[in-house]
Amino acid sequence: MAAGNSDYLVRDETERRLHLKVTPKGNKSFILRYRSSNGVERKYKLGDFPDMNVTAARRIASKTLLEVVSGNDPAIAKSEQRRARSFQDYSEHFMREHADVHLREKTRYDYRRLLDTVLIPAIGNKKLNDITRSDVAQVQRNLRETPFQANRAVKLIRRIFNYAIEIEDLPFGTNPTNKIKLFKENRRERLLSKQEMQHIGIAISELSNERPSSIYAFKAILFLFLTGCRKSEALRLRWDDVDLEHRILKFRQTKTDPRDHYIPDQLGGFFENLNSNEFSDWVFPGRNPDNHLVELKKPWDEIRARTGLHDVRLHDVRHTVLTDILSISDIQTAAYVAGHKSIRSTMRYIHSRSESTRGAMEHAASAMSELLLNRKAIEEPER
Repeated sequence: MAAGNSDYLVRDETERRLHLKVTPKGNKSFILRYRSSNGVERKYKLGDFPDMNVTAARRIASKTLLEVVSGNDPAIAKSEQRRARSFQDYSEHFMREHADVHLREKTRYDYRRLLDTVLIPAIGNKKLNDITRSDVAQVQRNLRETPFQANRAVKLIRRIFNYAIEIEDLPFGTNPTNKIKLFKENRRERLLSKQEMQHIGIAISELSNERPSSIYAFKAILFLFLTGCRKSEALRLRWDDVDLEHRILKFRQTKTDPRDHYIPDQLGGFFENLNSNEFSDWVFPGRNPDNHLVELKKPWDEIRARTGLHDVRLHDVRHTVLTDILSISDIQTAAYVAGHKSIRSTMRYIHSRSESTRGAMEHAASAMSELLLNRKAIEEPER
């Protein structure tokens, strides 16, 4: 049976309460399903395949079921043991058992960075069942100067506790993030002018020559300008996804659905001058060519320092490209290029540049003046 979009269980023919759980990514683990002495159905993980084979799983399942008959509940015992673990230990369990199995690479990267830099230093030593709403509120207050990061920290704590409740490591209603109000995030929209983009192009060219070891990072940033795609989509692009003969670029690993992107002449030339296909499967390989680049922060900071554009975020590149596409096409086209499922997402990119605004207003004012101010052009109606 092929993996679909959710986990599925395969029952063992010998021990009917033993199942093999298969995730959408093909990871397998042995699960024992049983009823406790008070009639509550439990799911108890015995181990992962292939670390544990079928023979060992059957043996441990039989031993565990004997404990259940004796009145013990191994799932509850494991939950109590986990509950007493520190937040740092449990977050590692969450990343290993849930995030690494079910979540996208970019999400895992963001979670790991947030755990290492914010949450573990703040509450890592606290036991999971000792963390209170006051602890979460303090984490949030400490990050009040960066509302976006503060909200992401609260949301990650919430997700970890929801996971613990879902697998019955914590009782229902014990999530300490309940009733924590998130900070208001003021969206800062910044469009790059043509002159600023020219300066960035010069900086990319200069830095590529000065820093040849980082050339694919600078090329990846240039690629963002040429496509308007998400950073994660660019970095996970493989050469197998580039079809220069048919002028099609396939974004397979996206935030929403896979999509095709037309390769215009400029982008075709970009790929033809990129030689990473000679030694890597990735269009933008990392220092180890077997892996792709995972971050562009350092090269983007170098570009900002070189150009003096300290207030420009890397996401502003995508914002600028999609705004320009919207200015010359319909919103459905822009939504497809952006990879948005909802038109509402694309609506955020509708912004007017000053020059187009000025031209539109001058045209409208001219038309109105003909009607309202040029009296000679208006004939008196017949009486």
